[in-house]
Amino acid sequence: MSLEQASDIQRRMYDFIVTYMRSEGMPPTNREIGREMNIASTGHVDYHLTMLEKKGLISRQPKKSRGIKLTKQTQGIPVMGAIAAGQPLDIYTDAAESVDTGCQIPEAENTYALIVRGRSMIEDHICDGDYVVIKPQPTCQNGDIVVAVHMQEGVTGSATLKRFFQEKEHDRVRLQPANSELDPILIPKSVWDREWQIQGKVVAIFRQCGTAA
Repeated sequence: MSLEQASDIQRRMYDFIVTYMRSEGMPPTNREIGREMNIASTGHVDYHLTMLEKKGLISRQPKKSRGIKLTKQTQGIPVMGAIAAGQPLDIYTDAAESVDTGCQIPEAENTYALIVRGRSMIEDHICDGDYVVIKPQPTCQNGDIVVAVHMQEGVTGSATLKRFFQEKEHDRVRLQPANSELDPILIPKSVWDREWQIQGKVVAIFRQCGTAA
């Protein structure tokens, strides 16, 4: 099925879902869709989402408030959410969309993309709204730009984008922003080993227009 076969309100709802995913790195909730569409009833929103699902434009995961997935995605690298270039953000583990890089990326196998939120890495030319392409790996070298995840009670918590440095002389890890106005995050090695982990390192950066940064 194509979008042309949907009603006007369903086309506008679909466009909002796509725009929201690109902006926020995750699907909107039914209430967020209702506010945007001026629909007071979440049941009314659910009806139109069901119609979009029947037309093959989206799929939904039951009992998940952000369980919408696009079924007509472009080929490319899956966008797995947003990453904070600033204070840590909660991470989202389901692909919201994909980004067509337009070129081959070294080490591209199993990579995924994250939308950058914040300005702490601007001196490395990583700006708010850029896509960073991540190669999943649990280790890194000093100076790598990494996704560092703070684990909370043994489950995945919040993530931040920083340069990694292990400072053995101080028995700590330093997560260094690329913004001279901001201070690094300093983590004692014992706390790092217990509460933090590396999710992957940055292998490419793209702007929303799809050209390399």
